[in-house]
Amino acid sequence: MDLRLELQEFKGSFDMEKAVCNHGFFMMAPNLWNPKTKSLTRPLRLSDSSSTNVTISHQASQPFLEIKVHDIDNVSRVDEELIFQQVRRMLRLSDKDELQVTEFQKLHEGAKKSNFGRIFRSPSLFEDMVKTLLLCFNTWENSLRIASHLCKLQSKLAENSEDREPRKEIVENFPSAKEIASFKKELISEHCKLGYRDKWIHILANRIERGSLNLQKMESGEMEAEEIAKKVSNLKGFGLFATATVLMCIGHYHRVTCDTETLRLFGELHGKEKYSKKTLEKQAQSLYHRFSPFQCLAYWFDLIRNYEEKLGKLSELDPCEYIKVSGCSKKQRVDASAEPDRIKTKVCKPKKRKPTKFIAELMKTKPSKKKEPRKDYTCSLCKQAGHSCRTCPVLNA
Repeated sequence: MDLRLELQEFKGSFDMEKAVCNHGFFMMAPNLWNPKTKSLTRPLRLSDSSSTNVTISHQASQPFLEIKVHDIDNVSRVDEELIFQQVRRMLRLSDKDELQVTEFQKLHEGAKKSNFGRIFRSPSLFEDMVKTLLLCFNTWENSLRIASHLCKLQSKLAENSEDREPRKEIVENFPSAKEIASFKKELISEHCKLGYRDKWIHILANRIERGSLNLQKMESGEMEAEEIAKKVSNLKGFGLFATATVLMCIGHYHRVTCDTETLRLFGELHGKEKYSKKTLEKQAQSLYHRFSPFQCLAYWFDLIRNYEEKLGKLSELDPCEYIKVSGCSKKQRVDASAEPDRIKTKVCKPKKRKPTKFIAELMKTKPSKKKEPRKDYTCSLCKQAGHSCRTCPVLNA
């Protein structure tokens, strides 16, 4: 079934290719960008918590988005609105987003010329937050792999289930907070190879399900940016980089998302000797201060331009080439602040043990014995020294 989402006042500023291909999230499963058709395919949630695959495309001459819903002949009004809601979030189609794009482009001439200003995000804030955790202390290649494993989690668990009743084919979507909270942490870790992140993600999902963390309230505008930042930074695994990324996903761009990619970028643009991990965040904020309150957008404009100068347009890359995008693809991508209180790498060294008081006193008082010179052998036959009776020259003569 085909749906149409009217762009209305966003028609003039919206560019499908620019709105999608500008952040690593669009490369992570279950998103699938088609470079030839310039369309995005991925599963979206329905009102009964099931998922269905949709393909989103846009022709420049048309005032609407085309949304093809796969495997469903009739979409209910409730499900149609739910699909529209998720698409609007991903592509930032709201009055607030439009105003922010306009204000940012007034400050940034390069962004205006290239129509940059919409950073791609997921259909839900929970998915954004989990994917942010996958980026921390990880290689880019491994982040892509884990995201793919998470999407296969439901089908993997269904295969191992003892229930042999025929099941409806499972659409491999990114798991919701409710699903993660219902799974045992050990099962998630076993199937997805999350390492220490399984604990962080499980705690996050449980807090959302218990109601102690209200994501809807965080996105609704009821909370100030710094109040959100404080709440997010108190979560396990969310350091400076992760907190700034979550703020960016919500629509607060005043913090630069600093990590090792930032250090690499600044080193290439301005010289390595000028920047260090300890001062990077402060230096980044200072560098992009003239674009306040859109420092993060200005940073991402520079980062995307840096990638495309090396690899070509991100929208034209084949999915198998995504691992080349990050400059840190062969090493861990970490928070530039190092988050010493979150994760510490310790080198274990043997402890030097001090002698007990008794041994120490004994070492001081005990006189050192001089070794006596070894006595020479004396032959019992000839009474001469230097040999024994067995080797006596008299006996052997």
